[in-house]
Amino acid sequence: MKILHVAAHLGGGVGKAHAALAEARRDMGSTERHGFLLLERPEDQRFAESIVAAGSEVVVCPSQADIIGLVAEADILQVEWWGHPRIYEFLARNALPEHRLALWCHVSGLAPPVIPAALSQLADRTVFTSPCSFEAANLQVAIAERREGFAVANSGFGFPGRPPVPRQQGSELAFGSLGTLDFAKLHPGFFDVVDRAKRDLRVRLFGRVDPSGAVAAKAAAMRHPGRVVFEGHAEDPADALAGLDAFIYLLTPDHYGTGENALVEAMSLGLCPLVLANPAERAIVTHGETGLVATSIEDACDWLDWMVENPDAVTRLGAEAARRVAASHSPGASVAAFEAIHAGLMEAPKRPRNFVEALGAAPAEWFATSLGGPLALAKARRDRAVAQLLMPTPAKGSLGHFKRCFPGDSGLAQFSARLP
Repeated sequence: MKILHVAAHLGGGVGKAHAALAEARRDMGSTERHGFLLLERPEDQRFAESIVAAGSEVVVCPSQADIIGLVAEADILQVEWWGHPRIYEFLARNALPEHRLALWCHVSGLAPPVIPAALSQLADRTVFTSPCSFEAANLQVAIAERREGFAVANSGFGFPGRPPVPRQQGSELAFGSLGTLDFAKLHPGFFDVVDRAKRDLRVRLFGRVDPSGAVAAKAAAMRHPGRVVFEGHAEDPADALAGLDAFIYLLTPDHYGTGENALVEAMSLGLCPLVLANPAERAIVTHGETGLVATSIEDACDWLDWMVENPDAVTRLGAEAARRVAASHSPGASVAAFEAIHAGLMEAPKRPRNFVEALGAAPAEWFATSLGGPLALAKARRDRAVAQLLMPTPAKGSLGHFKRCFPGDSGLAQFSARLP
């Protein structure tokens, strides 16, 4: 069986997940053959190189003729979906031969960028990275009509062979966080929670941050700015997290995340997480068993104070988090899930699909589809998730990102002119 993966690139969480799966397939002796077609040259080659080393082929920016040939040769076409402009272009502008289609969705779809319902109806199987995606409002009809067309395969994995580092009895807890230090994902109240803590503490933040941006400004405006330490990008997340006891991971309610690699990795190392009750985090953390799930920023303040006062209880929660993540979030488990999915897909015939009808024919239509359709624009003023994608910055799936991919496109220019 030959599976052709189409991805915009293999950076970030998608590349990390596929590198882990490729190594697991090799170690498990899988007979599936996997190839990767990348639509952009990856800025970071590490994950692509790891995938090649594990026995898979990676083709970067092929010609249209090569694309047609690769799709025709594959038993299954698996599109790695996260609303990237190049994926829209690939599907809508190539007359693809008949194929079997799987989608692996690397955004939750609960807020823009959405998982287009019409695309999920075209797919033979839509695979979520978290069960939280079953709550996506625009997919409810499609799920109700064909529940067997949807499945889940984790993309977030822990660190195997890295046992939790035990905290010394009587020592204070070490707090930290790792991930996207941008208010597109980080909750603006994060710094308020740290600032309001009754006892002095330090929270180490690993990740790139714009020193002139909103996050740095918010931290600088704290009453106790010394409580937050910006550590910069962590080349080795396992080493960065290994020195911590608790993971403060407070994300905005409409964030696009789903598998939440950083959260799963922290839990695998025995860190007790403090999260907000967002769907993606609730699918990973069980309150009072594998961590703490706050119902609001005010509730998070109370739980942070509780953690400081109850270090031994925090350590026990972290130990249980590590045990459960080891059982549920492993590359081997996701490889097995996909092998079952792919075997089932082989029973379906190859067929053509009208992606233009499902997604639109031009970049402005694709961007509107990513927002959730024309109706989403009407509420752009009050919908924070939509407003984030309308920003001119080239953030993932934003209007700026589409303009960067399709410079000079008149439809996108007219789209900008019509914005409220």
